[in-house]
Formats: sequence, structure tokens, C-alpha cells
Amino acid sequence: MFWNSKVEILRRFTPQNDSVCHSEQSEESNLIRKRCYSALIVISILLSVLIMNTIAFAHHGGVSSAFGPGAPIETGSPLALGKGRYLIYEKFEYVPFEHKNPAEPENIDTFTFFNTVFGYGVTDALSFYGILPFASKEQDSLGTSDGFGDLGLLVQYGFKLGERDGIRGLYHFGPEDSYGADYSSDDLKMSVIAGLTVPTGTTSNRDDEGNRFDMGMQPGFAAPSFTLGFAASKMIIPHFTLTGDTSVLTFTETNDGKPGNEVRFNAAGGYEIFEKTNGFLSRLDIIGESNFLHLTKDMNEESEKENDSGGSMLYLSPGLRATFGKHVSVGALIKIPTWKDLNHESEQQGAEGLEEYRAIVTCSVSF
Repeated sequence: MFWNSKVEILRRFTPQNDSVCHSEQSEESNLIRKRCYSALIVISILLSVLIMNTIAFAHHGGVSSAFGPGAPIETGSPLALGKGRYLIYEKFEYVPFEHKNPAEPENIDTFTFFNTVFGYGVTDALSFYGILPFASKEQDSLGTSDGFGDLGLLVQYGFKLGERDGIRGLYHFGPEDSYGADYSSDDLKMSVIAGLTVPTGTTSNRDDEGNRFDMGMQPGFAAPSFTLGFAASKMIIPHFTLTGDTSVLTFTETNDGKPGNEVRFNAAGGYEIFEKTNGFLSRLDIIGESNFLHLTKDMNEESEKENDSGGSMLYLSPGLRATFGKHVSVGALIKIPTWKDLNHESEQQGAEGLEEYRAIVTCSVSF
């Protein structure tokens, strides 16, 4: 995830006129095109192998450091920040859960997350991000468990299938692909994201009765986690951008067990309904997202799988994104659980897929 990693729009630059290319350039173009397609096939195979053979995590808010026109909100986007550029991003997420009579008086009520992201563009293609999460989790009659979560670190490398110097091929991002550049309807933008979390978060909170909260109620997870993701984005028609991402995330085991792992598939469409260059409100986008999540079962302290955990779920998520000037963007999204297939669902409560909704507000500033 993160994040979602979660750095996202299409840009347009004016390509050179390839009609002036010599025959040598044409041969070079064909060779590069073949290499492009081969590279894309290899990437797809590697991602398929990764998704089929890796299991990933759950139980807290994700991060997608979105900014800029056409950017989704929960779905990650491929664009890097650009050399020497900074990003400050804040994500608020509020999650009320359905209550079940058999679970009373210990239903999990709400989760509230605050994720702060700091980003820096090392080169036009390479960006680094630091993530500082804060969580507040409320449970019936047992009180609130709050504190800082585990510190996250992400690295993102961006590349594209597009034109440069009149030749179409596979290139790493350049200045024309960073935030502030014009849009491109010709380029398929892509990126690979890798990250980890360091177990710095609170894991010892106690309830109002003096007992230690369960693992899922703690802000931190007491063990490192590792993530790998891929994102792609393209302007399909004027004013409409399509973005997709997939990621896997897995935890290491501790003496208290291990949270279930996570696989995510996200797709988003952003359509521009208003634009006023150099205006206070420079752009307004309607966002529609589909967010699929698969969770494996949690493991207890005996390394046994907990059957009343994990499953698959689909959210449909409408939203809006407003861009102010060139450097500030605010997004709002409602994730609505639409379909779910949970393991022993009647025994689960306070888990993904059993929310009433997820309300998300983001604010990002780039400079």
C-alpha cells in the first residue's frame, strides 16, 4: 500500500515528429518496440507469480499518496514526484462497524486512522516516502486503544511506454513525466513500489478492565511487514484517466501470532468536470473506484490459523477530487462494502468487509 503508497496522474508532452526519422531510426524504433513488449510480458509474468505465491496483511488503514489532476484516492498511481520535489500528504479514515448481538457488550465500534506521508523525488523516476500512522480503535465497554502505528518506508520507480526524441519505446520517467507537466494521451505510465514497516508502533495498550487488547486492536503489530506493488495509468479519452494497481503485503510472525496477509486489486476512473487554469479551484474530478481485498487467516501464538478470520471482499467507492492552484489537492471518498466471502462470517465482527462504510478524506501538498 501504501500505500494507497500510494504520485498519481497522467502528463502530456509534445513528441517529436517521427516523419523526419531516418531508416536507421526506424529500425531502432522497431527493435525498441520489441524489447518493450518483451519487458512488459516479463513484468506481467513476475507480477502473476508474485500474486499467486505471496500472501499479504490487514486490520489498518492503507496509504495512497495521491496528488494532482486525474489522481484516484484509494487506488495507487504510477507517477513519481520528480527530481527535487517534496510531498506532504495527510489521510483521514473513519470506519464504523456493524454490531452483532452475540458479540455484545464487546463489539468493536470504530477505527479511526491518520496517516501522514512525507515524500521526496531523488530523480525524475525514483521517489522515497516515509509514513507515520496514528490509530484510534474503540470497543464496547472496553474503552479505546490509540497510539502511533508502525513507521513505513516506501521506494517507487517509474517508467513508461511512450515517445522520446520521436522514438516510441520503454523509458524511465523524465522531467516531462513529473508533477506539473502537461498531459499525455499516448503514454502508458507504470511504476513498481516496494516497502517495509518497522515495528515502532504501540502494542501494549490495555482495556478499561486492565487486560491487554487483542492484536487487532493494537495500533502497531510488533513485527516488520513487507510490501511490493505495481501501478499503471493512462488517459483513455480527453478528460478521463484510468488507473489500476495491485499489491501484496505480508507480516513476519511474533510470539503473539501474526495478522493475516493481504492482496489488493484496485481500479479507478477519474473524469474532469471543471477546469480553470490559474484559478483558485483549478480542477474538479469525479472519481469512481473498485477496491478488491483478499485476506488470509490470522495466526495465534501457537502458529495455528484462526478460522474466524480472513476472506475476500469488494468495495465500490464514489468520490471527488478538487485541485487548488497547482500544488494542493483534496480528495473525499466513501468505500461501500458491496460483496464479501468471509471465513466463518457469523463469528467475525470488527473486520474488513463488515464495516458500515469507510469515509476517507485526503489532503496533499507538493512543492
